[in-house]
Parts: sequence; C-alpha cells; structure tokens
Amino acid sequence: MDIDDRMVTEAVALTQALVRIPSMNPPGDEDAVADFVQDVLQKAGITSTRVPLAKGRSSVVARIPGRNPGALVLCGHLDTVRADARQWSHDPFAAKLVDDRIYGLGAADMKSGVAVIIQTAREIVHRGGTPEHDIVLALTADEEHSYRGAATVAESGLIDDAQFLFITEPTGGQGYVGQKGELWVEATFTGTAAHGAVPELGISAILPAARFVVALQQEAENWQVVPGRGRSSLNIGEFHGGVQVNIVPAGARVRIDSRTVSPAAHDEVLGTIERLGNEAAQAASTRFFMKILNDKGPIVSDPTDTWTQRFLRAVHAGKEVTSEIAPYSTDAVSIVPRLNVPVGIYGPGSIAQAHQPDEYVKIESMREALMVISRFVGEG
Repeated sequence: MDIDDRMVTEAVALTQALVRIPSMNPPGDEDAVADFVQDVLQKAGITSTRVPLAKGRSSVVARIPGRNPGALVLCGHLDTVRADARQWSHDPFAAKLVDDRIYGLGAADMKSGVAVIIQTAREIVHRGGTPEHDIVLALTADEEHSYRGAATVAESGLIDDAQFLFITEPTGGQGYVGQKGELWVEATFTGTAAHGAVPELGISAILPAARFVVALQQEAENWQVVPGRGRSSLNIGEFHGGVQVNIVPAGARVRIDSRTVSPAAHDEVLGTIERLGNEAAQAASTRFFMKILNDKGPIVSDPTDTWTQRFLRAVHAGKEVTSEIAPYSTDAVSIVPRLNVPVGIYGPGSIAQAHQPDEYVKIESMREALMVISRFVGEG
C-alpha cells in the first residue's frame, strides 16, 4: 500500500500519545499503555487480547485474519528505560515536535516502532483488503529489563503459528536478520582490610580489579570482526570497591556486558575474563571469582530462508541486499528459541538515541519504516 502524508501524520500522533503515557521500567506499569493501545485497536475494528505479566503489567496481542495459514508477527515493546528529567532539555513526557523530530522518552526506543505497527494494522483494516497471511501484533511488557513479557506471549499459544518475527526496534535504516548474544559477568576480587593510614598492612582489592578492567578492555579491542556479524563488544558497566576512604578495600566488584557474535566468541570472552582475572589476582595476592549473571546466545536467521529473503527485499527495495545482525538484544531472545522462526529487525529511529537524555525520532524515519513494513506484509 502507498504511504501517504495522512498515514505518517496519524503515526506521529500515535507516537506522541504513547510517549505521553509513562512506562518506565522499573516498575513498568505498562497497563496504562496497554489500555490506550487496546482502545485504539478497538476503534479500528481490531480485536486484541491482554497477556498478563504481573500486577499493573501486561502485553497486548491482536490479529488480523489473512487468506492463508500462518502469521507474520509484528513485535514492539511498551516499556522504556528510566529517565532523569533534570538532564533533559525537553520534558521527556511532552513528546514535543521540533522540525522533523519528536523528542521524548521512548520516542526511538521504541514507541515510534509500536506506533508504525499499529498504524500499519489500522491501514490494512481501513483499506478493506485481506492480507496474504494473518498479521499479528505482539506488543510486550518488560523488554527493557528481562524480556518476560515476550516470554509470556510466546507461551500463551497466541502466536504459535508464526512464520516470521518482525521487530521494529530502532535500526537507523539498517535491516538486521538477527542479533548479538547478551553475556553479563560479575568479576569479584577479595583482599585484606586494614587502616587507611597503614595500607601496607592490608591488600587492596581495587588495584587488581583496576588492572583487570584495563587489560580486558585492551584485549577486547583486538577481538576479530566476523563478516555480517561485526565484532563482539565489551562494556565495563559497573565498578564497585571499598566501604570508606580510610579503610584498605577488601572487596571490589566489576560487572561486564559483552555482546557476542557467535558461540566461539562467547567462549573466548568467558575465557579471557577468567584468565585476566586470575592473573591480576595472583599478581596482587588477592582472590578472584566470576559469576555469569545473564547468558543469551546470538540469534541469526538463515539468510537463504524464504521469509528472511522477503524481509531483506522489503528493507533494501531493489538495492544491494546485505545480511547483518543487530548489535543489541531484543524480544527475539524470548520468542525465537521457543517458536523456531526467523527474525528481522527494522524500525524508526536510531539506537544511538536510545537510553539517553533528549531522545528523539525523526519523522522521516517513521515514513520509511511504514514503507518497509508495507512492502513486507504486502508481498505475495
């Protein structure tokens, strides 16, 4: 279907309305957004189902019947990260429109993505056509924390006939056919406390921890790039040590976030952390322990799969087709392993805008996302 200015204007209004409903996670409280979404869908003649997660939290699943068996699942999440309004130039919940941008918490990640899904569904019904396959909307809770909303949707039986999972996370114009793995590790160093005036009587745990993170970062910079998947990434997300300034710190804790490109890279990351941690601890006469906090493997769709090829054609529209995976994780981790379906990730906005003050989405990127989704659901 052609994407006209009316469709874009309505999608912009939807995005603004969604941004104005707070759904920061924690605590989430996605029910307020879910209420709004269900009301919009009902007015468009689309029946939806609530999938509960916890008190005040639920996901929404809706379906438009198609001509043939099997469903194309359009997926987005209703929650956002938290925000400190004092760090913003614009009210994070005002959804202010400035030139070609909507500013607000979740504007890119990913209430604009939810808006283009809903707008696509409304337009299908409005134009009176019957899609080739059922079009299913899966709008989830708790993506920003642990993907539990997507898990309950996958377990509900409501999308068991899925043929393809289309996630509208912000991709900056890229089309991804998978995502890196998500590996979080906690590294702990233990030393011996002493009075800060006589540090030679103790053993600092902070010093080996500091040497460890520097060495780890240096090794990560040399990790190999895998064609179509990129390089495994490393983020030293947390560093904690000591209890007060006049005590030699007996403990230090480091939390690491690595996004891995393959099972082999996953093992390399764990092996590097263990080796460098033990080396730093032994050199300082401290002890080292490591614990895996989160371990989700990479997801990569078969690039020769019929649905994956259809997704790539929709994204590239006659241009050279490339197959890449997203550098971040999505609800696919809770859906793809259970249903064994290929996944494509494409949506308005850029991940560079996510999780930071003055987040925004460009309206033109919303128009482009509507065009891509339209091409995908309309082919066949």
